[in-house]
Amino acid sequence: MNIEDELRGALDVPAPPPTTTLDHVLKRGRRRVFARRAGAMLGVVAAVAGIGIGVTTLNHVALEHAPADRLNETPATVERTLDWPRVNTPARTPYGTWTPAASAPPPAGRPAAPIPLCNATDPKNGFGLSAEPLSAKSVDAWLDLVRRALPEMTIAPGHSNEFAIEFDVTDSGGTGGIRILAGRPIGTPQSNADDGLWAGDCEPARRLTRADGTIMQLHGVRPVEPFLTLKQVLQVYRKDGLYVQLELLNFGTPDLAPAPDQPGFIRTGPGRANLPLTEEQFARLGPIIAEVA
Repeated sequence: MNIEDELRGALDVPAPPPTTTLDHVLKRGRRRVFARRAGAMLGVVAAVAGIGIGVTTLNHVALEHAPADRLNETPATVERTLDWPRVNTPARTPYGTWTPAASAPPPAGRPAAPIPLCNATDPKNGFGLSAEPLSAKSVDAWLDLVRRALPEMTIAPGHSNEFAIEFDVTDSGGTGGIRILAGRPIGTPQSNADDGLWAGDCEPARRLTRADGTIMQLHGVRPVEPFLTLKQVLQVYRKDGLYVQLELLNFGTPDLAPAPDQPGFIRTGPGRANLPLTEEQFARLGPIIAEVA
């Protein structure tokens, strides 16, 4: 017999009969219970981990899309509205809408807004706005006051003279202007405010009366020539008899050039598309003009 036959013979024996005892059954049962519990625990751990990852992800997304939660975000600008009441009188019916003259059309791509037109009523207590000279001291003092009232804007001196103060008002939309003129009409603040109510507006002006009798009157936006020029007027009738007119304009120094044959400046640029201040911002200048010496 060779080695191969001996090995085959050694393997060719019957397997021992299986034996099942109570001890084997208990051990096998314990292993199955342990396996089931372990599987259940792994499932719970996986579920908790999944919830944790999901919550973390949602929090991360919420932080990315919630600017209010970011400390380094610039807060959204809230535009405040003006609460000055309108004079209690009926509005007027427009006779048409304004169209820029062909000689000075607005820039390409700037549509002309359909601004309604109503006839202006000349004041009965007529007076020249250049009748009250304004000193260089007044220019410096009023420039400082305007900057304090409008800290969110860039305010710079414009082309002022002894009869008119001009400031440039600049933001991301471009440069506009503020012009200040003064005079001394005949009459009381109340009579002069009523006299100057209809300066081309179709709706009654907004009016605020102070306890000392000073009246501030804000008119609507009006179109003027050349180009698509926009102007808004704020009138201040002071208790001391001084009348101050503030004009908000959609152009400033960048749109002016020296006049070729006379002193002063002429309009050469079309200006910005809108006025540089809201009604609320412009109205802030009324009280400071009412109080300045």
